[in-house]
Amino acid sequence: MNDIYSFVLLNIHMFLFILVRTTGIFVIAPVLSRNNIPMIMKIGLSLLVTYILLPVVTTGIEIQYNNILELFFIIINEFLIGITIGFIGFIYFSTLYLAGTIIDTEIGFGMVNVLDPQMRTQVPIMGNFYTIIVTLLFLIADGHHFIIETLVYSYNLLPIGFKFTVGDGMVYKLTTIMAEIFILAFNFSAPILITIFIANLVLGILAKTMPQMNIFIVGMPLKILIGLLTILITLQYMVPFSETLFDKMYTATYEIIEILSKG
Repeated sequence: MNDIYSFVLLNIHMFLFILVRTTGIFVIAPVLSRNNIPMIMKIGLSLLVTYILLPVVTTGIEIQYNNILELFFIIINEFLIGITIGFIGFIYFSTLYLAGTIIDTEIGFGMVNVLDPQMRTQVPIMGNFYTIIVTLLFLIADGHHFIIETLVYSYNLLPIGFKFTVGDGMVYKLTTIMAEIFILAFNFSAPILITIFIANLVLGILAKTMPQMNIFIVGMPLKILIGLLTILITLQYMVPFSETLFDKMYTATYEIIEILSKG
């Protein structure tokens, strides 16, 4: 135990730099940043990961700074790198909330929201449902291990002391990711959109052929029933969709790290 304390104290500044980047990831990365995970657990896991990485990352690296301002600047850079890595995973998980909003609007759940403890905001009920399922699949697929692997990989291209800059390549890549998220959300919600569109056509025909029928009273429960049945049928495609989502998230994260390394 004394050897551990001595090793950390001898490299206290490097320990702090690694801890800041790790904390940046834990602040916003999917699953690991959720508010229902105890804070003491997040702190303990951050310290554990930092201690494991300390002898690996600090090999042959010496960080020079002349005053407290330069030290603060290095810490801010490390935190921004961690936030950026975690943010990529976060926005890909937001695909489910976007798809849930589209689905809820179509089937009549647009006014029904639930509280998400992570973002502390009202989120669509179907988006929350899909997020829970994909989160479980993410853990089953060892996605939390990928987050730690990404952290380790980042030190190969973005060593401690690296100057964080946002260039044209970074802006273009983020724009591409946002467009990709909208496409994924639309593709995911497409079966519900198609079935509800067909239901609306049928209701329109009934409204013309049977004017005495109150379409508003019949249409609302009918669209909810059709929407829920379609959701139940399409649940079998959650696994392949999740695999696609995770693959795109992993690829985008590595590409963002490479773009950052080029400045």
